[in-house]
Amino acid sequence: MLDRYKQYIPLVYFLITGILVFIHNGNISLWDQDEAAYAGFAKGMLSSGNWLIPDFMWSEIHRKTPLHFWNIALSYVVFGINEFSVRFPSALFLLLTYIFIYKAGTPLLGKRAAFIGTVVLSTSLFIPSLAKVSVTDATLLFFSTVCAFAMINIVQQKSIKWTLAFWAAFAMALLTKGPPIILFTGVFAIILFCLHPNRKNLFSMHPWFFLPIACLPLFIWGYLVNQKDGGAFITWLIDWYILKRVNSSVLGQTGPPGTHLISMFVFFIPYFMFLPKAFWKALSSTFMKDKNLNFLLSAWFISGWFIYEWSPSKLPSYVIVAHVPLAIFIAKELLNYTASRTLPAKGLIIAHFTLILLIYLAFIVAPQLLHFTMTMKISFALAAGVLITLTIITIKKLRSGNFRPLLVANFVFQLLVWGFLLPIADGLKNGSKRIAEFVIENAADNSIVLIANTQGHPPSLPFYLGLNFRHVREEGDYEKLSASLQSTYPHVLILNREQRDFVASRKPEQVFTEIKSMMTDRDESAQYYIAINRGAEK
Repeated sequence: MLDRYKQYIPLVYFLITGILVFIHNGNISLWDQDEAAYAGFAKGMLSSGNWLIPDFMWSEIHRKTPLHFWNIALSYVVFGINEFSVRFPSALFLLLTYIFIYKAGTPLLGKRAAFIGTVVLSTSLFIPSLAKVSVTDATLLFFSTVCAFAMINIVQQKSIKWTLAFWAAFAMALLTKGPPIILFTGVFAIILFCLHPNRKNLFSMHPWFFLPIACLPLFIWGYLVNQKDGGAFITWLIDWYILKRVNSSVLGQTGPPGTHLISMFVFFIPYFMFLPKAFWKALSSTFMKDKNLNFLLSAWFISGWFIYEWSPSKLPSYVIVAHVPLAIFIAKELLNYTASRTLPAKGLIIAHFTLILLIYLAFIVAPQLLHFTMTMKISFALAAGVLITLTIITIKKLRSGNFRPLLVANFVFQLLVWGFLLPIADGLKNGSKRIAEFVIENAADNSIVLIANTQGHPPSLPFYLGLNFRHVREEGDYEKLSASLQSTYPHVLILNREQRDFVASRKPEQVFTEIKSMMTDRDESAQYYIAINRGAEK
């Protein structure tokens, strides 16, 4: 009887995953840097009417090509300016990526392998986070995945449908983040052209005709930007996102060759016992005489990963397009394990469950070290208890060739992290939002907000304040800060300890409210002191 319902398992999974990618996106505070900057860019586009050049306080280094910001701005129009709107495009594109892998992978891999590959990807440790922080990578991953499947289908059999899909996705990926899609598809095409017997099929993509058309949206945007600022922004983009990353690290984000490989092994720890063999197949299938589907997936993996190992600039997001074929290779290993009932090497099994249990034990230990509240400590401990129980069940089922408990345990991990633990832990990082809420509650509506405490330059701070106050700016002059508290016009000062001490020396009766917060992009906390002058209302 249960067999009758197996066909609905993918549908149910995608429905639950759809809920998971969107859940709590509207009540988790913005992450301090990239996400808040992008939220500010989109807000600025709506308020200023300048949809060409992204601009927001403390956000210059986060500027990019505009599609992601346009998507957030359109989301604002539909849902209002809030955290859910900021994250809606990323969550939607990540969900579309999962569904697309399953639908496009089924004719190539078979329904079961395509579904398991999607489950593996959606229960890894990095990719699901793209629905919870609104960066460009979820959008880029979707369009890159479409391009990869299109090239695989075209090289196997000419297809105008896949050709059009490729160039449409290529055009949108260019508008999302620029060079990465050129690098990925270019290397992929070179490998296929050099090694695949059906290389002539690539000519059916007609790059001499479609490439200029696909680049046209980016060129039109670039032309209009050039007309607006004389080319300053485009020059900056080329220098910051291409030249600096080729020649040096950016913001200390660096590492030796092999850094991305290590990061992928970390992100796929939930499937660690199957990972070495899957990785080896992903790497070695390129050199096999039989240019079958494994070869095409291997070419996809290498094209999305290998070249970035030699760039001095390193970020895990650079190689996420390679996570898709690696997840598929892991799925193939899971199916081979079921068919043969041959366990992975004993050392791998021990390493796998040791790493998994260390992660779960960290849920118990970390709250003690980070001084979490008692509610947080109990919540994390309960989550760890559930996960450890599921791990014990997985170990018991391992010898029977049944990998479903492993998938279930990894999916429950995602449910607990994003659906239960993240909202509880948000109080550790929501300092900018708490400052804004305090100021809104206690200051006059027409206050001028002066941000003097610039520690870390988190764009989240001016973003939240700017939702309710028209005049928010940085001010570092101590005398002006002190004078603003004597003004008949209402002011709000956001200070660090030194600035507070100076202002207090000039106005001893002034009341200061202290708010602390973890800085999410660095190993330190921020300490803010808020002084409010209600002006003539006093």
